[in-house]
Amino acid sequence: MRPTFMTTGSSRHHPPLLQPHGDALFLDLDGTLLEIADHPSAVSASVELLSLLRELSIQLDGACAVITGRTVADADDILKGALGTIAGVHGAEFKTPVASTVQWSNDNGPVWAARADAYALASRLQLLIEDKRASLALHYRHSPELAAEVHAGAEEIAAAHGLRVMRGQMVVELIAGEQTKGDALEAFMRQAPFSGRRAIAVGDDVTDEDAFASAAKLGGFGVLVGNRRDSAAAFGLDDPASVAAWLQASINGPA
Repeated sequence: MRPTFMTTGSSRHHPPLLQPHGDALFLDLDGTLLEIADHPSAVSASVELLSLLRELSIQLDGACAVITGRTVADADDILKGALGTIAGVHGAEFKTPVASTVQWSNDNGPVWAARADAYALASRLQLLIEDKRASLALHYRHSPELAAEVHAGAEEIAAAHGLRVMRGQMVVELIAGEQTKGDALEAFMRQAPFSGRRAIAVGDDVTDEDAFASAAKLGGFGVLVGNRRDSAAAFGLDDPASVAAWLQASINGPA
């Protein structure tokens, strides 16, 4: 069972500053480093944020990665090479500075087979569909009242094609394989420069809970960004601006 530390009614505990030579940092992208936009393609990273991430990676001896629901290619385009280690599509894709080409961790055939049904559901309900090759994401941010219908349709498609349904904030995703952000974190922690460090996972979505749990299992902790909820994260920050301020303070060191 996943451990729960923070509840909706509890006080919010700010995370301690990072230890440059002792911590390994795993960051979500949308809602954590960047504000969520109405359309995934509308997101961009500021020059200041990219500079902060580059400096952070140097301070952590390269033990800094992004673990995101976006594809590796999409995340890489946003980050402009600021971080060289990325897990995309919730751990279905990997890219490291050593292996610069994207590596796949599952067979995406079932996703391909489900495309027609997913696009038909998106068309019927007027949803935004995001095709990530390893998954199909159905966004209903503009029509939250359709949540139950979207979830029911996704479950039906998943059952027909042997896929898994992953729910996020105003999005439901049809994904191949059982990989999670927690699996991605643990895979990175078995490799240099992450191994032997304290794992810290930072994210805002329910899909980040697996990363929080894995970090705690390995002796580290999670940081929940945004609204309080029952979570495996031991600490919290309010929004992406608060995340950036915490990262900058870690670079600057104690006052």
